[in-house]
Amino acid sequence: MQKTKKWRILVLSTLATSFLTLQTAEAATYTVQKGDTLSKIAQNHQVTITDIMKWNNLSKDTIYVAQKLEIQKLATNDSKNTSVPSTTVKQPTTTSHTVAKGDTLSKIAKQYNVTIKDIMSWNKLEKDTIYIGQVLKMSPGAVIPESDSIHNNVTSDAGTPPKVTSNDPTTNGQAIYKKTIEVANTLVGTPYLYGGNTPVGLDCSGFIFYTFNQGGLKIGRASSEGYFNGNTTAVQNPVPGDLVFFENTYKEGISHMGIYLGENKFVHAGTDGVEISDVTYPYWSSKLVAYKRFDNVK
Repeated sequence: MQKTKKWRILVLSTLATSFLTLQTAEAATYTVQKGDTLSKIAQNHQVTITDIMKWNNLSKDTIYVAQKLEIQKLATNDSKNTSVPSTTVKQPTTTSHTVAKGDTLSKIAKQYNVTIKDIMSWNKLEKDTIYIGQVLKMSPGAVIPESDSIHNNVTSDAGTPPKVTSNDPTTNGQAIYKKTIEVANTLVGTPYLYGGNTPVGLDCSGFIFYTFNQGGLKIGRASSEGYFNGNTTAVQNPVPGDLVFFENTYKEGISHMGIYLGENKFVHAGTDGVEISDVTYPYWSSKLVAYKRFDNVK
């Protein structure tokens, strides 16, 4: 009888200890502020965008100011025995990257866990165009051997020269731009709709697809990244009607685009619908990547 009693006490003690050390999810409420994105909120709370959308039953990634979001965090009841895993920042394993066929700055940035702006800064790039055989620094203190660095000034046999233009569109191209901007301005106030490409609702790339087709330039439907890496050419001096691209808005890499209007203004389909914004506004200027032009605009 005494052995049975001791056994019960041991089992209960073990169960109690296990219960105290179980991880539980603690829910906290976050109020969306101006300039917030799901990507930004997820990063600040060390969770994923998918987590936030799941916890709040969101069917799309749009949020609005003053919206209440549930953010869950894992906590351990036994704080004394909780071990905090060491956090190691992923650093590039190599100091340089040789551009290969199919590479883009966006793809390389993802591969090395850095940003497009980092690569452009480390390599003193004024534009986002790269070419096969080019050697890029992948950390601020990287030193490229002289034997490698000479390739930065030539194009390999398998590569093509960087696509950049300093020319203005022709009369025909200017006519397309004029009509496209007119259409874009009539859409200001149109609600945001993920995947939308009609006046009923538009997302950023759907807005580009609709306005340019209405303006007389026949283009296919693509994402912002698809347009960025597709048949577009970087421009040194953007004119009204050119494309403007941004990175790391709601996801890493090229993630947003709009139509440049001149005087630092651009029109785009943001989370609040189609609106006109300023590229010099801190949020946008920190994410601005490049101005480009569809190759079919002559």
